[in-house]
Amino acid sequence: MHRAQTFMPKPKLDRVTAAAVSACDGLDGVVDGVIADPSRCTYDPEALVGTRVEEGTFTEADADVVRKIWEGPRGQDGRFLWYGLARGADLSALASTGGTPPTGKPIDVALDYLQYFLVQDRHWDWTSLASGEFELLFNQSAEEFGPVLGSDDPDLSHFRDHGGKLILYHGLADQLIPVQGTTDYYEQLQQKMGGAQRTMRFARLFLVPGVDHGFIGAGPSPTGLMDALVSWVEDGKAPERLIAELPDDNGKIIRARPLFPYPQIAVYKGTGSTDEAANFISRIPNRQTP
Repeated sequence: MHRAQTFMPKPKLDRVTAAAVSACDGLDGVVDGVIADPSRCTYDPEALVGTRVEEGTFTEADADVVRKIWEGPRGQDGRFLWYGLARGADLSALASTGGTPPTGKPIDVALDYLQYFLVQDRHWDWTSLASGEFELLFNQSAEEFGPVLGSDDPDLSHFRDHGGKLILYHGLADQLIPVQGTTDYYEQLQQKMGGAQRTMRFARLFLVPGVDHGFIGAGPSPTGLMDALVSWVEDGKAPERLIAELPDDNGKIIRARPLFPYPQIAVYKGTGSTDEAANFISRIPNRQTP
């Protein structure tokens, strides 16, 4: 936003998120306010250009900002640095905007990391970040703090050989940590640990549609995780599926869905209530490569 001098207020970001959900909601055969598999969603914000959003108009510059957020950071030569937020995630979570003329402010945890860990200057002004400097700081972060803070080592052979079992899970509408970083890690884990089948003997990933970083949202949240882990460790029963539930304001469960180990997704079988987990089956989708 700063580079383009296009500071989008929350109503615009909320509108484009809602539009993406609306466009891709039914890809799994069920219209429920949730994108079941964001990797299949190709919605482009060009469709909103010219529409009124509260007191403003959604512009081509706004659309380009959103595209770049979804794409994720790139280097000066266009090289991939990291993943962007998935379509359906709250785009206003990582920055705030306001004022006249409008200005922006990054989320504190990210800004503090840049200021105190990398630049190491408490007077540093993030708006002075020159073109290409972000890439340098990105590289510095990986080189300087990767060995200390990194949590992406795919060699879990000692953990596996010790009898450890691992259940990974990630909300597909996570607004703080891009979900593709987790799927990327799990695929690296599979490569390192002898392939998908061997990895699934001790580690499984479950993706949760429609919930954010705190597993809150329009989609159901996973339940019984500890029970599933204990059963796997103590009884050797690997979790073939988990159950996610969505309660109403009174705590009554109004929707339940199965969660299957990655890369499987839950698909409505075509009969029965779409709020009952028994009416969904697993399928391996054809995912797009970013």
